[in-house]
Amino acid sequence: MVGALALLALGALFFALNSSYQDSLQSRVYYFLGDYAQAHVLAQQAHEKDPYNKMAFTVLTQSTIALKYQAYIEQGNQYLAQISIIGAKESVGDADRSRIKLMCEVMMGSYEALVPTPLTDDGLQEKARIMFEKFQQLYQELF
Repeated sequence: MVGALALLALGALFFALNSSYQDSLQSRVYYFLGDYAQAHVLAQQAHEKDPYNKMAFTVLTQSTIALKYQAYIEQGNQYLAQISIIGAKESVGDADRSRIKLMCEVMMGSYEALVPTPLTDDGLQEKARIMFEKFQQLYQELF
């Protein structure tokens, strides 16, 4: 019993004093708060300090995936704003229709390239799916 407590205490001391594990714990908190960029930076620092730190590697991988989802959603919002401006014109020419078609195709192809894992934030996955469906519907209506 005393040996187990001493081993537990030594393990806790190791994690408390090891800067790689401190960074990885901090990156995990940022990840769960939705600050994927900061989580990525801290997890990368922790992984560079200790390449065998599994928590750092996991958070690094998951934050990279989350950042891809965020970029997809942001790009979709930018494209939708551009399409809205084009749609507000009195007449939409062939060049504008081609531009809209290309935006839709890029967004549909980019969505298929997103690969979630069981740890990927469900909210991000849902937002990306909704964005994909908007572009898919727009493509089907116009082309």
